[in-house]
Amino acid sequence: MGGADPAAAGVLLRAILVLLAARGGRAQKGDGCGPSVLGPSSGTLSSLGYPGTYPNNTVCEWEISVPRGDRVHFRFAELDVGDGNCQVSYLRLYNGVGPERREIVKYCGRSVKVKELIESTGNQVTVQFMSGNHQGGRGFYLSYSTTKHSDLITCVDKGTDFPEAEFSKYCPAGCLTSTEEISGTMPNGYRESSPVCVAAVHAGVVSNAEGGRIDVVSSKGIPHYEATLANNVTSTG
Repeated sequence: MGGADPAAAGVLLRAILVLLAARGGRAQKGDGCGPSVLGPSSGTLSSLGYPGTYPNNTVCEWEISVPRGDRVHFRFAELDVGDGNCQVSYLRLYNGVGPERREIVKYCGRSVKVKELIESTGNQVTVQFMSGNHQGGRGFYLSYSTTKHSDLITCVDKGTDFPEAEFSKYCPAGCLTSTEEISGTMPNGYRESSPVCVAAVHAGVVSNAEGGRIDVVSSKGIPHYEATLANNVTSTG
């Protein structure tokens, strides 16, 4: 090992870096970026201060790359960008990164409801958030994944949001960026008012860093749950 060829070591290092770049890269820049987890196949983005009011006159851009051959789609948990001036306060999604990017959609306004999945045409996307002077607005919170997961949900979706007794959904990476609380434990189950993806991280079913698929069964629960800490999540009593 002491006689390893330095040139060979350099080749190995470059090969590892190329492999990581091929799997998916991501970056963010600006002073308006909230807690975000940008994974290679899913993630979560938010404005600074969410769910409180975001600061005046800030900007953030997130550049997301998923593996080649895949596309990206987004699901909104909340979009509330409000000062009445859509020229200076808005959220914009682009196909691509850099000078060649092309706009997919632009949103502004108070309590905008975006129920549909927003889909890119390629494997790279830019998300841009701009804020001007304003008096209110909670900003935004959204999740993304590759289009292989058409059943993507957000980190704030609760058991009560799904009427089925049994369902399967895809949770994005980064749900511990939410401020939502859960109640329950893995052996006894979780209250249906709990966000299912945060409960899944607490239960160890999915990783906060990677996200993953969950299968949920609704049934009659117990009258009281103790507060427990597991996988960096504390459930409430």
